[in-house]
Amino acid sequence: SKAQGGEEIPQGKQPSEEPRQEAALEDDGKEKQEDKAGQYLEQLVRLQADFENYRKRTEKERPQLINYGKVETLKKLLPLYDTLLKAEGESAKPGANVEHIKQGLKMIFDQFDKLFKAEGVKIISAKGKPYDPMTQEVITTIACPPEQDGIVLEELAAGVEIDGKTVRPAQVIVGKSSEDEKEEAEKQEIL
Repeated sequence: SKAQGGEEIPQGKQPSEEPRQEAALEDDGKEKQEDKAGQYLEQLVRLQADFENYRKRTEKERPQLINYGKVETLKKLLPLYDTLLKAEGESAKPGANVEHIKQGLKMIFDQFDKLFKAEGVKIISAKGKPYDPMTQEVITTIACPPEQDGIVLEELAAGVEIDGKTVRPAQVIVGKSSEDEKEEAEKQEIL
């Protein structure tokens, strides 16, 4: 059979069949895309629900974890408290021996050192070292010779670190020489 322009049309295919097949293929492609989009939407909804459940669970568990941490800390501090009570009892006895009290205090500090070491706590000693604004808080300054300018002369409270992070800066008194003393020291160095 021949088409209008004199071209021969292959047997079994009519001109109206090709657009139908293309339309069917397009419909199949659209259906597959819609199925995929539906699957993605379903996954997204499930993920949102899972995340919301996770958030609610963690909010519910947070106070329990904090309480657990308090209990564990208290358990570690109770032996120290017991030792302090014994020391108090010994010091209240008539004719209390100062040496026994000193021994009791040493035992308490030893227990603190052991506990601190086990928990990653480090006491930062600052006396005699240059002032460090990252680990120290200046309470006041006092006049000093130029060679002690910026040096921690006294420590009012020790600094504390846990696992390398400062949780309490050391409270310190820092030496500060006057400008006249600094200039005089610089002149002496030049001569």
